[in-house]
Amino acid sequence: MIKKLQELEKMASSASAVLDVVAENKEIPSVLKEKEVDPPSVCSDSTYDNSLVQSPSIESFSTIQDIENLAELNMDENSDLCVKIDNPQKHLETLETYITFRITTKVARIEFSDNEYIVHRRYNDFLWLRQKLVECHPFCIVPPLPGKHSLIGQLDRYSKDFILLRMKALNVFITRVTKHPILSCNEHFKFFLTAKSADFTLHRRQRHPIQQKIRTFNHGTSTHSVLKNKHIEFDKTKAYLTTLSEKLLSIEKISSRINKERSEYVTELNSYHPVFTTWATSEPELSELLQNVGGAMERSSAAQHSLVQSYSNTVGNPIKDFLAYIDVAQETLRKRESYQYSYEISMDELNKKHTEKDKLVAIQQNPSHAATGFSLWKQSSCDDKLEKLGTYIPQLIKKVESNQDNLECANESLRSDLQRWQSEKQQCLKKILLDFVNKQINYYQATCNAWEYVANEINQQNASLRSNAK
Repeated sequence: MIKKLQELEKMASSASAVLDVVAENKEIPSVLKEKEVDPPSVCSDSTYDNSLVQSPSIESFSTIQDIENLAELNMDENSDLCVKIDNPQKHLETLETYITFRITTKVARIEFSDNEYIVHRRYNDFLWLRQKLVECHPFCIVPPLPGKHSLIGQLDRYSKDFILLRMKALNVFITRVTKHPILSCNEHFKFFLTAKSADFTLHRRQRHPIQQKIRTFNHGTSTHSVLKNKHIEFDKTKAYLTTLSEKLLSIEKISSRINKERSEYVTELNSYHPVFTTWATSEPELSELLQNVGGAMERSSAAQHSLVQSYSNTVGNPIKDFLAYIDVAQETLRKRESYQYSYEISMDELNKKHTEKDKLVAIQQNPSHAATGFSLWKQSSCDDKLEKLGTYIPQLIKKVESNQDNLECANESLRSDLQRWQSEKQQCLKKILLDFVNKQINYYQATCNAWEYVANEINQQNASLRSNAK
């Protein structure tokens, strides 16, 4: 009997899943119909809009309910720059399949010619934007982007859940950039928000001078030894970020293991309800009590299942995303160290040349102290060496001064960005912990309410039996 009931439950769940898919597909034409009715914006990317409407192989994942979930991003529409990402669209072409997102920008800055822009961008465009921001502002903590593919597999990246999860992560990225006082004023970012598809493609293909400059510098200083002079402030920050990353990683691993155990527990708990229901049919006197216990089991299992399903959005993904944010901050600190290493190397070389010059001057003033010996090769005289050093040392001084200026600029830029990052870190971690706590409270409240109902029913039955006995 129990096996039959379980089979019936599986059949019912499969049927409901099919109905959900059918209902979801029914919404697609309505979304496309609304897309056709809306008048094109003056600043919108009409090329994408037309292709979406005309192509019969396009699937729309965007609904009003999905967009409402973005309210938790706390986007300030009263700001002078507000950007929202929604309406993901799936494109099926001969050589590739990809997703585009609609980006709506409301702006009140003088450098923008209009107050509102609507464009469509794909994930690779976001990758390009972040790379440009890193190249133009190497000592700003540029927010990370979500992973290119899902953890389940490459095919899953076109599922609705994954697309909506990526859309939420892209909104987090773009909101962090818009709130940054330096990154939000970048010309590449402005072009990303305002340019039409054809113009943006041409802009991406252009090679900008700063890209080669930063790339050459990073190539020359990517592998360096330990710094001689430690910077106390930034060393403390490095140690703190390492500790924070380890703690969050431990929390994520422990919570993932607990969630897996809860999932197994839910599977076992689901088998209790059919047992009590079947038992109630053979025990007329205990039928009501057994049905109440079975109902409490079912509600407790549903609450546990809801807690398990919410793990990824509440704890798992937010912690992983913030760990990526920590990695970005650590990478920016390593860039600053490369500047400090270049400064120390140039300073050491300058000191060596000064020492060499002092020795040659001393030898020139006291020839008797010069080392005597015989050599088959002609050696440069002291005057020739001093003449070369007289030309080389001023060049080294300019190089040292330039490296020192770069290091000071890097320190100031990174210092202000770390303060901003610390403030955002507190908000993000506070939200993760509060969401985790609220989910736990909801679960325990639902479980307690289920069993309190059973206890109240038993007490009422006992009270009625006592009154009848009297």
